[in-house]
Amino acid sequence: MKALKINLDQLITFYFVVTEGSLSGASAQLCISQPAVTMQIAALQKHFGVKLIHVKKKKVNLTKAGEMLFAHAENVYRSAMRAESLLQSYRNNNLRIGVATALMAYLIPVVDRFTELYPSIKVTVREGRSLNILEELLDFEHDLCVVGAVDTMNKALQAFHIPDVERMVLVGGPADPLAQEQTVRWKDLDDYPFILHCEGSTARKIIMEEFRKRNIKPSINAEIDNIECMKQLIESGKGVGLMFHPNVKEEIAHQELRIIPLADGDLKVGVDVVINRETTLPPPAANFLTLMESRFGCVVTAGDQE
Repeated sequence: MKALKINLDQLITFYFVVTEGSLSGASAQLCISQPAVTMQIAALQKHFGVKLIHVKKKKVNLTKAGEMLFAHAENVYRSAMRAESLLQSYRNNNLRIGVATALMAYLIPVVDRFTELYPSIKVTVREGRSLNILEELLDFEHDLCVVGAVDTMNKALQAFHIPDVERMVLVGGPADPLAQEQTVRWKDLDDYPFILHCEGSTARKIIMEEFRKRNIKPSINAEIDNIECMKQLIESGKGVGLMFHPNVKEEIAHQELRIIPLADGDLKVGVDVVINRETTLPPPAANFLTLMESRFGCVVTAGDQE
């Protein structure tokens, strides 16, 4: 087996120069000076006697050799990230979970049970928009993610679907006209003031798809990325909203919000547990999937990650 002649630091620097499209962008990502980036690229080119990039007006353009090298550089970078992710998961017996903000209340009981069963495992949960959480999973920042059911998925990710585990309920403030009704129908939401989840959230996608299917166009008063803020706006009478039931239980109990029954059916939502195909699932993550299986009476098995 031969020792490597290529400097891996220089190769990774080259990768960032290409992905960022500039020397300054690579400098910012790598937290090194721009002259240091320039020196590493120059050293890589000099060592092999091959021109890899042209820089014109601060913009990076690849040579033919640079284009071919980039594919290998990307593979090296992603392999290194997989190795780093694996080691981080095993170190201190960690489990890193990403969760869509709207599903946080749904996930907490599962995490609580998991920590009871495996007290030695340190669980870290990060919440955010579904789109952002899945991007972080692609970058190996989580061992698994829990998001609302997604129709299309990056090929590098694998989703295990749990159908109809949660429902979204229509809620309004105590003084809202719809909240005074015994029941309403979906069509009553047409042109009605509505508080909606923000772009990039699975909850928004699910709601908008349901509106499209039913040919409903509500009057969207606000688009919010914070659950508490959504509840406050609805409570103050700025509009009604569809929210996951666990997120509004407390407000309903205190009569700060009211569930508005939909005569033609609540919105039932499935959940996807998502992993990165490019990584080996660490034991804590596999145990978490097993717990999900037993809790929801379904098969959530990683199986073959081809």
